[in-house]
Amino acid sequence: MLEILDTTLREGEQTPYVNFSVEEKIEIAKMLDCIGVDMIEAGDPSVSPNVAKAIEKIASLGLHAEVVAHSIASRPSIDRAKVCGANRVAIFYATSKIHLDSKLHRTQEQAIEIIREHISYAKSLGLKVRYTPEDATRTDFEFLVQICNAAIESGADRISFADTLGIMQPHTMFERVSALRESLLSCQIDLHCHDDYGLALANAMAGIRAGANCIHTTVNGLGERTGIPDLAEAILSFHNLEGIQKYNIQLLMELSSYLEKISGFFLSPNKPITGQNAFSHKSGVHTNGVLKDPRTYEPFDPAMLGRERKIVIDKYTGKSAVAARLKEYDIEVSNAELEVIVSRIKNIGDERKQLFDADILEIAEQVTGREIDVIPRDISAMLMVEVESHVYTSSVVRRMRGFTNVSNVYEITGDFDISAFINVENVSALNNLIEEIRTVQGVKRTETRMVLKKYNGSNK
Repeated sequence: MLEILDTTLREGEQTPYVNFSVEEKIEIAKMLDCIGVDMIEAGDPSVSPNVAKAIEKIASLGLHAEVVAHSIASRPSIDRAKVCGANRVAIFYATSKIHLDSKLHRTQEQAIEIIREHISYAKSLGLKVRYTPEDATRTDFEFLVQICNAAIESGADRISFADTLGIMQPHTMFERVSALRESLLSCQIDLHCHDDYGLALANAMAGIRAGANCIHTTVNGLGERTGIPDLAEAILSFHNLEGIQKYNIQLLMELSSYLEKISGFFLSPNKPITGQNAFSHKSGVHTNGVLKDPRTYEPFDPAMLGRERKIVIDKYTGKSAVAARLKEYDIEVSNAELEVIVSRIKNIGDERKQLFDADILEIAEQVTGREIDVIPRDISAMLMVEVESHVYTSSVVRRMRGFTNVSNVYEITGDFDISAFINVENVSALNNLIEEIRTVQGVKRTETRMVLKKYNGSNK
């Protein structure tokens, strides 16, 4: 049965400019445990006091997942893993010729002796041991088998086959893991696949089919250079394509969003599974099919993840999508009116990158000659602003209060730092104002929520 080790707290924190607090690491570990990952690689305690502190606190939580501490082949480092209370120590030592010659200045024979010594030492402390031959995919295969078997004989029960530079292809990964499985003494095989060519998850899945037991992931695919397999993509791929349904997929979006917030590492809109556009449809042919039966252009129901599909209206839009959007506002139009509305949308879409619902409703009002009371005459919107961590929120508030069309500015708690109400005459003015606010020093990102319906008075 597939196992997943998530290494967001170690490999993920090696992403350039990413640094988690102890409290954030504890929260990540708890969420990973709720998802059901089998192992959590909590970090290398030799890196810093706070990393060691986080490992110790995570190890004391009583999680279902096995807590793993990373370590170089060094007795003091292994001692720190023991003191932190980790269930397992993952000892790594490079095996490729270029690493042995250029970085470590050791022979193959010396490398084997170093591994024997340190794995035996870790076992003597009562730790479970995983050995990672760094740069395994560029290592002479006969030597790789020799040093891994030496590690197993010394007490390691897991070997992590590391594609450190992401150079494998699915077919070569399958062949290599199959040969490794046949050549090694009894042990579990992990796969640590980097994504330098965009093949990490495909390689990991091929390795599992070849007889490996566990793949390493990070939330949002964080990691050195281009990262390693994304947790959500890995779980959904095995869940839907391989029928391995052992993980709690309902929490994947929440965890992904949390990592975006605390890492400052924002997802590409077209990222699979968790990206903004993963369930968005634009082409007329696609939207027509999805509106009739979502299975035509969706590989699985977004509701599995607590997500909703989105129909984008612009120049590529067909009549079905426009009619559906108008129906959301209880607006009925004739076929002839719909033709004209779609034609005008396409004309405007040639000039703009984005159309808002207010634009569509205004076009419908012009074409039908009927007043549509859901259109705000003066556009109102609520603007949410996130401020850079090194900038005082109050300084951004003072700057925003200087804009004529901005009113009622608040400092708030939650995912954003500031909220403000905006009143402008049209969508173009709204876009211009938002772009101007985004240039304010210290503004990290914004989110705009337009008012589509206004209710006056009270019901008594």
